[in-house]
Amino acid sequence: MYLEISLIIFGIVIISLIIFCIPILIQLWRTIKDAAVTLETLNQSLPAILKNLEEITANINNSTAAVNREVQNITGAIDRFQFVVKNVVNSIENIAPKTMNLPVFQTARNVFAVAKGVRAFLYVFFSKPGAKG
Repeated sequence: MYLEISLIIFGIVIISLIIFCIPILIQLWRTIKDAAVTLETLNQSLPAILKNLEEITANINNSTAAVNREVQNITGAIDRFQFVVKNVVNSIENIAPKTMNLPVFQTARNVFAVAKGVRAFLYVFFSKPGAKG
């Protein structure tokens, strides 16, 4: 008798467990169905996405290569310009002391000194006698 009662209780528990699991199983089935649809959509659009990604990568690589070439060209031009400027400056440094000893520059220096003296003389000569400065 105890065995029959326990089997009846066990059967009721199993039936109630199955009844409670039915909505969970239905929801799980719907979720799997939606996931299958999503996966199918993703599989259809994935090749186009990958193709666009490859095109973007190729464009970025081309742009990077073009910028790199331009930077190298500009660097070469700057190096040549720097070389020319350095040569010009070195030439001026070598020539300047020699040219300053030419009689023309010595005469010009003397003329400027005389002009400065004449200007000072005229300033003092034409200034008012009571004014200082």
